Amino acid sequence: MLFLRLSWVVGQAGIGLACLIIILATVVTVLTTLSMSAICTNGEVKGGGTYYMISRSLGPEFGGSIGFIFAVANAVAVAMYVVGFAETL
Repeated sequence: MLFLRLSWVVGQAGIGLACLIIILATVVTVLTTLSMSAICTNGEVKGGGTYYMISRSLGPEFGGSIGFIFAVANAVAVAMYVVGFAETL
C-alpha cells in the first residue's frame, strides 16, 4: 500500500517531508517490534494470539483493551486494503 501511494505523498508533502514520514514510520515499527519481542520472550504463546500474550504479560486489563484495539485496527486495515485495491483498478 505504501508504494502505491508514495508518489502521491511526495507530490503533496515534498521529498523532504516524505522522507521524514518514512523515517518516522520506520522508527515506530522498530520500537513496536522490539517491545513485542520483549513481551514474547516471557513464555510460550498458546491459543488466543495477541490477547493471550499481552494479558499474561501485562495483566488482563491491558490485554482486553489492547486486544480490542488490535481487532478494530485489523478491521480498519481490511477497509484500507479494499480501497487501495479499488484505486489500482
